Formats: sequence, C-alpha cells, structure tokens
Amino acid sequence: MTFKVPLKYADLTLGQLMTLQTEENRFKRVASCADITIEELRTAPFSEVTQADEHLKRIADEETGRHLKVIELNGKQYGFIPNWQEFSLGEWIDIEEYSADFWNNAHKIMSILYRPLVRRQGDAHTIEKYTAKEDSEAFKLLPADLFGGCILFFLSSRRTLLHTMKSSLMEVAESLTNSAVNGDGIPSSTLSQERTFSRWTLLQRRVSALFSHILPTSKTSTTS
Repeated sequence: MTFKVPLKYADLTLGQLMTLQTEENRFKRVASCADITIEELRTAPFSEVTQADEHLKRIADEETGRHLKVIELNGKQYGFIPNWQEFSLGEWIDIEEYSADFWNNAHKIMSILYRPLVRRQGDAHTIEKYTAKEDSEAFKLLPADLFGGCILFFLSSRRTLLHTMKSSLMEVAESLTNSAVNGDGIPSSTLSQERTFSRWTLLQRRVSALFSHILPTSKTSTTS
C-alpha cells in the first residue's frame, strides 16, 4: 500500500509530535503520523516504512514556530493568556505537574495557555477562567509550528515576569533588613514571592532544557 507522512515540522500536529517524542516502536510512530492502523501499515514495503521513520525523526528536530494570540480548533476559537499577573494558583500547580512529564502532557499544557475566547476587541481579548476541565484532547490537532511558537513565547514571557519579580524582591530587600534590625518578622507575602520566583525559575529551566535548540533564529509571529 502507499501511505503519506507529514513533509515538514509545520505539517505535524501536536498529537503526532507527542507520539514521535514518546513512542519507542518505529512502526507505531509511522502509522500514527500516516493516520493509518498498524495492520494497514503491514502491507507497505519495509524499506519505505524505515525511511519514513527516519524522515519523521529528522523533521521532529527541525522546529519552526509562529505564535498566534488567537487560534481556532474544530471551529472554536481559543485565546492565549493575555495577562500573566492573573495566572492563578491552579494554573501554576497544573502546569508544573504536567511539565514534569512534558511530552505526555503537552496537549494539557496547551489547554492551560490557550482557553476558549470570551471577547475580542482589536488586539485585546479575554478568555474563560481556568477550571481544570478544559478539553485538552482538542489540542492534539494543533499544528506543531503553533505549538513551537507558543512554547517560545511562553518562555520569553516568563523571563519578563521573572525579571519583574526579581526586581520586586530586590526592592523589598532593604525593608526586610530594616525589619530584622527592628525585630519584626519577615512578611509572609515576601516569602511567598521568593518561593514563586524560585519555582518559576525551575520550571523555566526544565522546559528550556527540552527545547534547547528550538527556534534560535526563527521569526515568531504574534498576530492572529
């Protein structure tokens, strides 16, 4: 039989990319990316299957990306998180947990970063509040280049927020010193800031390590 697999990284879906990153069986990798069953693949020439697998492994490492503030999946619009300052505790806990097993949970991470659109006006938009019941399976259909662009934008956005948090912590250093001199305790809000800064730094490093070569020279679009 004849079969076709994605030609380049942008042709992959997130679901296919997840399979390429987690599935050890090369025949299952090819079948998944060709959108056929293993039984159907059995009738294909062995040489073509092995060549297809090598091709898929190669393009999986050739990340390209574009970041869109608003995307559409299955006729439904989703908006990227518009305000990091409103990132909730639930979002933080879940994205940290999912990142520990990144490639098996990539679609769930996307369901946190992109959520159903509520309103859009010009460049501004609002999204639904996080419930932890989002339809993460829908994001397996997300084009891989949109996933790559989203991760790059996520990492760069976190750097900006972490820099702001670090500056804020430095600003309270003097007041903490004064409090210690005066015999006052360290404010719990400051301890919380320090813990949050530390945990976000670890999360950023964890995800950055997975994408150490992602889009170093890529132009990432932020239009919708």
